[in-house]
Amino acid sequence: MQKTLPRILLLILVLLTGCIGGFQYKIYKISGVIYHQDSEIPVVNAEITIIAGNKSFPLSSDLEGRFSITLRTNITKLKLTVQHPGYHPWQRAINLGKDREHSLLIELTSMVEDHSLVAGRIDYALPEITAAGLQAYSDGLLEPVLTETWQEEPAEIIVEPYKYNEAVALEIGRALGSDIFQLYPESGIIVYIKPEHLTVDAFLSLARTHPLVKAADINYPVYPLATAVSLEQLILTPNDPEYDQQWNLTAVYLPFAWPQAKNKTTVRIAVLDSLIATEHPDLQQNLHLQDAYNVLKQSQDVSDYHGRTSLIPSSHGTHVTGIIGATTNNARGIAGISWGANVEIIPIVVLDENNRSSLSNVIAGIDKAIELDVDIINMSLGANLNRPYDHLLYNKIREADAAGIIMIAAAGNDNQLLYPAGYPEVIAVGATTREYQIADYSAADGVTLFAPGGARADPGGGIYSTDLVEPSGDGYSAGRGTSMAAPHVAGIAALVKGTYPNIIKSEIEQLLWNTGIVFDLEQPQQRLVNAYAAVTKTPINMAVLCFSSLDTMADYEVEFDQNRYFHLFLPPGSYLVTAHIDANQDQEVNPGEWYYQSEILVEPGKHVSDLEIRLDIYR
Repeated sequence: MQKTLPRILLLILVLLTGCIGGFQYKIYKISGVIYHQDSEIPVVNAEITIIAGNKSFPLSSDLEGRFSITLRTNITKLKLTVQHPGYHPWQRAINLGKDREHSLLIELTSMVEDHSLVAGRIDYALPEITAAGLQAYSDGLLEPVLTETWQEEPAEIIVEPYKYNEAVALEIGRALGSDIFQLYPESGIIVYIKPEHLTVDAFLSLARTHPLVKAADINYPVYPLATAVSLEQLILTPNDPEYDQQWNLTAVYLPFAWPQAKNKTTVRIAVLDSLIATEHPDLQQNLHLQDAYNVLKQSQDVSDYHGRTSLIPSSHGTHVTGIIGATTNNARGIAGISWGANVEIIPIVVLDENNRSSLSNVIAGIDKAIELDVDIINMSLGANLNRPYDHLLYNKIREADAAGIIMIAAAGNDNQLLYPAGYPEVIAVGATTREYQIADYSAADGVTLFAPGGARADPGGGIYSTDLVEPSGDGYSAGRGTSMAAPHVAGIAALVKGTYPNIIKSEIEQLLWNTGIVFDLEQPQQRLVNAYAAVTKTPINMAVLCFSSLDTMADYEVEFDQNRYFHLFLPPGSYLVTAHIDANQDQEVNPGEWYYQSEILVEPGKHVSDLEIRLDIYR
């Protein structure tokens, strides 16, 4: 002990002073931007290596040619090297000295001085939305709920006991001073209402120390993310009379996807939401009420009715369900996204008649979906959690993920990513408008997949779907919100699963993103779901991009990166630019395949830095 203590004191001294061998560690920031020589054209994906002593730190330049790193070192001199195909290597020694920040402007020189730079992006074309269906809807309207409208203090906790029975629930309740509790027998959890004299945090702490309690968490409120207020064989066009109101289906290439979809297997979709109009004639074909479940009533009663909507003139669950699975081509109402797949939509009610809920209901709903062995769960709802990865909800999410269930959730409104969408095991879906912009209410940070959700300011820019706005319970209304975006992805995932029965959860998730369309070139990680490319398994990385000289007949094939950016150096002249995804590998351009063609002129000493290549469907 006497020998150990001086060593510990010495180690503490070293850590406090940041000194080893008499040299003090300092924090330095090294940043820069890399351009093509004599231009402001950024060099993307340049390989940067910073060498400090015997350590090296690899970096790469972003879409603006920028890079940055913060180092803690006692080295006073660094070596920085930059490499990129087609450019001469660049290197420089950096003396750190007293300056803690070093900003560099680096210009790379082409290896072929008589060639010009051609750079740009490759992607799918964004479908042209016609003017049909842009009139205002009068039947009803769903608007996105903003988080500022539901910030009340939680008053309940969820308890998971080691042993679950009513006697245990009573004993825990007495110890906590809570005489009011709700049992969830199928999920093995109990919800307690806190006594008035305790804060919810104090109540939670008390529960966690009880010897019969395995785990406990706050029962945060949950809300739907929208609520009620006053051509040939390539394309299938359904005969539903309101189909021309559904601009959102064209926006994600569904008319092209439907002919390619197959019903090789039954796809079971659990919709965790509010009560739905089970008698709605446009929902009859795809509803699977034998397995329906009402978490709140712990029964199979999931039916909504028009009288209930006198105060809330719309049914959130009915609207969401219609987007996924309204009966298509039945000469009635609207078209559902999952047309062509054999789907069973299972309503699981987790929202009460006022569209309010709590996480205990969502946990129980997910648990029920796991029990029913569903393929997909749609959750057009969300909650704001302080410690999301410590919550019981995350345990249930991981359990569903382990079961291979595809989970899709509305990303959130008021520009805030909510949960369960925020978990990596869940596909978070943000909302876009008819103009292919992120809706002003939609969460965006941390969201990579988007679908139509409607514009708040545009009276004709909503998502048209089934609702309870008529006394007969068979009406339709427009909705706006990330609640409306999520079921687009759920329906498209069902088309993919039905067409490829053996495809697994991770493959579908990756396919949806790899086939997504970049709608904002400054944000290549954010993509609009593309039903046709997903169903045909034609991700953009399968495209062959070629520049063919019209002067010398030479071909220049070019690769592009994961952000779909490309660059090459070409001798001056005229070029035919082609891009093609050869889906059947027959070396020909066939109707229905993704294709692009144009001519460009490459002039001596003039660089092309913004060439945009958008593949369309060849017809």
